[in-house]
Amino acid sequence: MFHTGRRLGSGCGMRTPIDQEWATADLGDVRRVRRAQAVGRRWAAAPGASFPKMIDGDAELQGLYGLVENEAVDPRELLASHARAGRDRMATEGLGREVLVVHDTTTMEFTGDSVRDGVGWVSREKQGFFAHIALALSADGSACPYGVVGLFTFQRERPLPMVERPKRKHNGKATALDTERESLRWGMLADETSRLLHGYAIPIHITDREADSYEYLSGRVKQNQRFVARARDLNRPVMLAGDERADRSKLHLVAERAVPIAKRDVKLSRRPKSPLPLARAKHPARTQRMAKLEFAAESVRVSRPAHLPDSMLDFIDVNVVHVREPEPPADTESVEWLLLTSLPIETAEDVLRIVDHYRARWAIEELNKAIKTGCQYESRQLESMHSLLIALALCIPIAWQMLLLRHQSRTDPNAPAETVVSATRLATLRTIARKPLPKRPTALDVYLAIAALGGHLARNGMPGWQTLRLGLDHLLLVEAAFEAREREQRAKTRSDE
Repeated sequence: MFHTGRRLGSGCGMRTPIDQEWATADLGDVRRVRRAQAVGRRWAAAPGASFPKMIDGDAELQGLYGLVENEAVDPRELLASHARAGRDRMATEGLGREVLVVHDTTTMEFTGDSVRDGVGWVSREKQGFFAHIALALSADGSACPYGVVGLFTFQRERPLPMVERPKRKHNGKATALDTERESLRWGMLADETSRLLHGYAIPIHITDREADSYEYLSGRVKQNQRFVARARDLNRPVMLAGDERADRSKLHLVAERAVPIAKRDVKLSRRPKSPLPLARAKHPARTQRMAKLEFAAESVRVSRPAHLPDSMLDFIDVNVVHVREPEPPADTESVEWLLLTSLPIETAEDVLRIVDHYRARWAIEELNKAIKTGCQYESRQLESMHSLLIALALCIPIAWQMLLLRHQSRTDPNAPAETVVSATRLATLRTIARKPLPKRPTALDVYLAIAALGGHLARNGMPGWQTLRLGLDHLLLVEAAFEAREREQRAKTRSDE
């Protein structure tokens, strides 16, 4: 879909050809790097196509499978090369600048009758694994994506039927000593990405409610890392920081008593009803609307829970930002967030900046959609965990570039169309677009035209990944037919001569 041979200004560093994302990978043989780059170029040109459709000829297809099935290829090296490229993009804007590192865990599910070698289970019926991803964004308010700077994958055994599952007794001390527990991933990836960016940028780690634990928060404080984390435990006991005589209270009560220092009207996006009961409870459906929000802040001290080891800090001081909607519409759930942070809260500008940092989390959810829907990662017919991880390491930079280009279409919609598609593809699009393209189309014109081929309607707002992919598939099919016809005509002309 996207032109990959021209350097473009992205607003968060210079965009280089996609194959440069794997250029510094140490795969033990330069030929493996070249193969990865060739596969990456093909995948980037047709993100949603199946492997046989994106590759020309049996020899190239065999080379692709030879790469992903090669045990000597380390998928971590492929991704590390992309992370270093992202770090270099940050450096082009000046060393030592703050960047947002947004963390999230997503589920990779694979269907089919065969059992994939080394792959765990996400349910009794579906194999898969969990990908914990760290995405770097600019901290200037635009949330422009630099790239993925960390990945941690884990999997689970196939769950037993409900009647066979033993009753588990909660033991906080035993859990705290378990060095294999999944919850450690939040701190591990924060530490890993902080080491990667040291000397290049100052990360601000952004996490959702799942990361809210004393262990994670105290680790960030101990390592002098900057963070914004949404609070999950609203009833944890706290006291006002700096006031030794203050009585203990609950976190949400302290936040509710804080005096608002800023107000803002915020447009809330539509949220469809989730088919999953747990997701519906956490994120109920809502219509798009404007919300009048108030923002308050307070500093609190949190003591170490009794079940945690003495090696952790006895207490931590954190700042709390309370986001609330004092007068929601009738029959509508009010907006309310509690954010825990190490960032200053002295002014209204400080508080609003923290809120904007957290709101940038949407970018990693879009990245996950780009991986799954835009690149069709979960449809890849690969039969081993090793192959799937190599494919993921190839897919992530492509999904990042798709995210970057979508970002450009929204923040710089008037950029020339040639910055996002090749001349050949633009000519094909002109021929089959449902509505004639302007004489000098922009990046936004191209996105909307491709999405329209996939069934997108202008009245529905900006297109999603699904319609973009369907439109792209249509465009690529027609483009391939045009190219085949041109080859046939050239061959006929040569034979006539």
